[in-house]
Amino acid sequence: MVNINDLADEAIQLLNDTSHANYRIAVMIVGPPGSGKSTVANKLCRELNGRFQQYLQETKLSGHSLNDSNEDIDLISNISDISPELIGKLQRDDGIFVESVEDVNFKPIKRVRSDGKVEILGRGGQSNAFTISKQPLSRRDNISIAQTIPMDGFHLSRRCLDYFEDPKKAHLRRGSPPTFDSNNFLQLCKVLAKTCTIKPPACESSGCFDFISKTFLSNMPTITIPGFDHKMKDPTPNQYSIDGYTRILIFEGLYLLYDNENWRSIHKTLLDTGALLVWNLYIEEGVIEERVAKRHLEAGLVATLEDGMQKFQLNDLVNARLIKEHLIKDKRIVNIRND
Repeated sequence: MVNINDLADEAIQLLNDTSHANYRIAVMIVGPPGSGKSTVANKLCRELNGRFQQYLQETKLSGHSLNDSNEDIDLISNISDISPELIGKLQRDDGIFVESVEDVNFKPIKRVRSDGKVEILGRGGQSNAFTISKQPLSRRDNISIAQTIPMDGFHLSRRCLDYFEDPKKAHLRRGSPPTFDSNNFLQLCKVLAKTCTIKPPACESSGCFDFISKTFLSNMPTITIPGFDHKMKDPTPNQYSIDGYTRILIFEGLYLLYDNENWRSIHKTLLDTGALLVWNLYIEEGVIEERVAKRHLEAGLVATLEDGMQKFQLNDLVNARLIKEHLIKDKRIVNIRND
């Protein structure tokens, strides 16, 4: 069983060890369907934020410092601008790139919106886009230093699946690797990895949280990413926000260690920051079958628990075994049983 306190201790230790070189650290929580990835990620996020808030209360810290980075924070200059042709297609086809929905080699592109934010689009179009804003960070009391980065928001929309060469199979196998915008999720990881390697301002401090509270960057761009609405069964834009207060990124998802197409580059991208923890959750197939079948029933995807088990066998179990067979190998990956 996962011990959230132990995971939080490890994350804070890494944050402390790398604090003078890395503005952020990254945590990856990976595992098959039903392994509890989302639950663990959310509990860890709450624990870390709770500890920081407790520190502020116990030290009676009246405020925190906002600083400007000495570096030019350039996150997207290497991403090409959207072409007039693609703008036309995006407008014509209501926010998706019909001809590119299955193109795992599609290069993400950027466009400046009317509100000044920059939108990064992959093959899933606007449903899977993330945005970057250079609006200066404002001072506030309720600070969250940890944020989850779920992979779920990069499910290709059902409209995208309708344009697959075999749409029936695409809908049936939704949740398999080809039914995600892996192009744009990898691009998000690359952008966030850059923010990890930005050097925080130098200061004297008495510990990890003291250092953190004195080194927030007001000019760190804010990145908003999509989530997934299980009732609507589609991605929802701008559900999560990573701003200058965020110092711990908790990536969570099924394919973060999948050694194939765009997915295989995610681990190395984050590992190269020099500030990464990876926890791979594992569990018996019989246990995850029951969990996932109940989840399908509660989400209204099936009419009975038996139907949920059949759906698990035809799709989720296939994905779980695929990951197990093609898992990236690295001695720094920590395997944790989560019954």
